[in-house]
Amino acid sequence: RLLAGGFTPTASSRLGQGQFYPPTVLVDVTEAMLIWTEEIFGPIMCVTKVKGGGAAGDAEATRLGNACNFALSSCAFSKSSARAAKIVSALESGMGSVNDLEGTTYLSQALPFGGSKMSGYDRFAGAEGLRGLCH
Repeated sequence: RLLAGGFTPTASSRLGQGQFYPPTVLVDVTEAMLIWTEEIFGPIMCVTKVKGGGAAGDAEATRLGNACNFALSSCAFSKSSARAAKIVSALESGMGSVNDLEGTTYLSQALPFGGSKMSGYDRFAGAEGLRGLCH
């Protein structure tokens, strides 16, 4: 279900003067949807509500997060940073953020940047990026 964005700006509008796609939020995204299995390079956020609570809900969130062949980055949001950190550490991705949408890992050149699975395995930036250039 489209919550925000999701349109192509008209050529006559200010936004349509370049290559711009507005930030888009999709909610109630499921594993059966194509967007679940594709690597999205655009300002699109897919939101899935996990059924259940506590450890069972956290396990289901982890299963859902790992159910994709692409894994550039992951994030978990929770009132408890410790709970979100535990979920992020169980997710199979190149980078992980707690209560942040990639900003911490993407904007800091001191941290490594890269994916896993079909999103690639190499890194740039940070000490890991330098090690990748050594033989």
